[in-house]
Amino acid sequence: MPNYHFLFVEPDLGVEWLFDAARAYFDRFRPTVIVDFAFLQLVPQDFSVVITVIARRDSAASLGVQLAQLRPTALFDPIVHDTPAQAQQVLDMRASSAQPFGTPMAGADSAIPTPTPDLLNTIPTPLVPTQALEGWVTVTPPVPTPTPDANATPTPTATPYDPGNPIQPITPTPGSLIGG
Repeated sequence: MPNYHFLFVEPDLGVEWLFDAARAYFDRFRPTVIVDFAFLQLVPQDFSVVITVIARRDSAASLGVQLAQLRPTALFDPIVHDTPAQAQQVLDMRASSAQPFGTPMAGADSAIPTPTPDLLNTIPTPLVPTQALEGWVTVTPPVPTPTPDANATPTPTATPYDPGNPIQPITPTPGSLIGG
């Protein structure tokens, strides 16, 4: 496996290429989605990098050249199709067969089979303690409610707009800006 696996969707393609066509692939392999090859300059040269590129036939070759100019040691894994449905078929096949790059990871003639997912150990999420331990905050402290001050000045009310006066006071809007 490479140190870094990136998924690049050609910028001219619509969002359906990522959210529909590559959904199962992304859920299975969790590549880092990038929109510009310039991001690869941040990865140190001693790390291995594979870029799976989703592109159409008319731009796949130029994207490969751009990648080779920017990062000559990166492995270029193109998914070249003209419709999202065609790309989805290939990406879904890769996700179901546990082959992120379209071939068995150990080699085609190797005796090592393609790994199957271990669903019990895939997400190493730390467990939150069920009892109060020293240093762990288990309950959010209540926020004290402010008591109204009898001597405080009242909040100014909004003044109607006067077209003859160009300077109007700014007052907060009542309630939510988006409704609800």
